[in-house]
Amino acid sequence: MGRSIIVMPIKESNFMILVTGFGYQESMNASGILVKSLMDELPEVLMPFRGALAFEVITCDETSRETEHQTLESQLSILLKRYKPDLCIHTGQAPPYNKITIEKIATNSFRREIIDPKRPVAYRSNLPGTDELSSVLEQEGIPACYSFNCGQHTCNHILFSSLYFSELDGGSHKAGFIHIPVLPEQVMKEWRDSPYMPLEMSRNALSLIIGHVAKAYGHNQSLNLTRGADAPLAG
Repeated sequence: MGRSIIVMPIKESNFMILVTGFGYQESMNASGILVKSLMDELPEVLMPFRGALAFEVITCDETSRETEHQTLESQLSILLKRYKPDLCIHTGQAPPYNKITIEKIATNSFRREIIDPKRPVAYRSNLPGTDELSSVLEQEGIPACYSFNCGQHTCNHILFSSLYFSELDGGSHKAGFIHIPVLPEQVMKEWRDSPYMPLEMSRNALSLIIGHVAKAYGHNQSLNLTRGADAPLAG
């Protein structure tokens, strides 16, 4: 099971953001490195949310398709019960991509097989504020785009399962997925022909995404998202 990574002790609150990345047993994963880096050094822009943030790296058992499926859903279910988040921002790496990619759709498919025939064919990401995210990032010099195909691997699976679990729980949280390019060191070690994005730019991108989505949610719900902090929301 994946190692629990938490920004700081969770306080009592009505608002929580869960941010996940992936880790692999045998190789690097840019999303897991990104998520852990935010835990180790929270950017100033996210300080107003510090008590409402939980960062987790999920490591699936890649022995087979079935073990990967089971460990992903098991870990995700545990995290949702632990944090009871309002917002879930899932991340994963995409070696072919040269932009931060905001995924819009998750399908009932994993490694070209149906996840569960009893579940819906697809879900649309319902993370608030995503329609403006590409512009928000590009205004800060970060290349970004949208995608309507989250792939056939764990990236698509976690978004689909997150939205499915939310539906089962009466719409308990909203979820979205962000694909990030690999890191320069991954290009040198593994993905020799892939585009890449430096960690600092990915950190800035995910920080902007978290802040923007949280503010969009707060506007929609008329909530104070700073959890008692005096400072206005940054981002």
